[in-house]
Amino acid sequence: MLTLQRQEEIMNILRGKKSATVAELSAALFASGSTIRRDLSDLENAGLIRRSHGGAVLYEPSSDEASARIREQENRRQKKLIGTMAAGLLSDGSSLFLDSSSTAGAMIPSLSGYQDLTVITNGLRNALSMAEYPELRIVLTGGTVRPSSGSLYGAETLNCLSRLHPGWCFFSCGGLSVSGITESSFEQGAVKEQMIRGAEKKVLLCDSSKFGRGCLYRIGALSDIDCLVTDQLPPEELTSALAFAGVRIITPSFKNTD
Repeated sequence: MLTLQRQEEIMNILRGKKSATVAELSAALFASGSTIRRDLSDLENAGLIRRSHGGAVLYEPSSDEASARIREQENRRQKKLIGTMAAGLLSDGSSLFLDSSSTAGAMIPSLSGYQDLTVITNGLRNALSMAEYPELRIVLTGGTVRPSSGSLYGAETLNCLSRLHPGWCFFSCGGLSVSGITESSFEQGAVKEQMIRGAEKKVLLCDSSKFGRGCLYRIGALSDIDCLVTDQLPPEELTSALAFAGVRIITPSFKNTD
């Protein structure tokens, strides 16, 4: 079993039991104690668990909006797939909004293969990640820093975005249902809403864990997006609603729908 797969299995066990010993995890995953301890150290460094005597307990943040470090670790394989597929929609010379989410951040390694890309983002971490690729032209919005997510928001952010009109917008959400696209944060919801309004083509990056979920702030209707990039086909009701709204769906199985 690969390290990433094993660590995801550890997280699944801890989500169910809240705590587990090294011996229990070793038996469940057919791995040595030293291997499990290394995995637990990695997960603790990522802010996902707390080590306890002889094992680990699940870290459960009190805030409704998880910290950026935790969100970056959630559904990592799915987000990597989504990011790679989404980047494949671009071409040399493209301009794009890229929000502050970890899902949008998963696109960044695949952006380096293009020439003359202009990327506008409100994400400090995503901007720093893109700075490793000198071929990218990076525009960082102004605004107020949200420490939990490393993102920028507020009047200055919205003003900056309102004056820009790129060809693409790539953004994530807190929930996706037949009722529309939603976000848990008013501030980030407003930023994403402005990004959608200003771009020519809108691409929603959404892993399957968010299907059917509804959050407080409504970003827009299904018809406000052109494309959904996800790790698996949504449930039948949502798929039908997306098709009715004219949304193209892209999944890893390449069963793309128009």
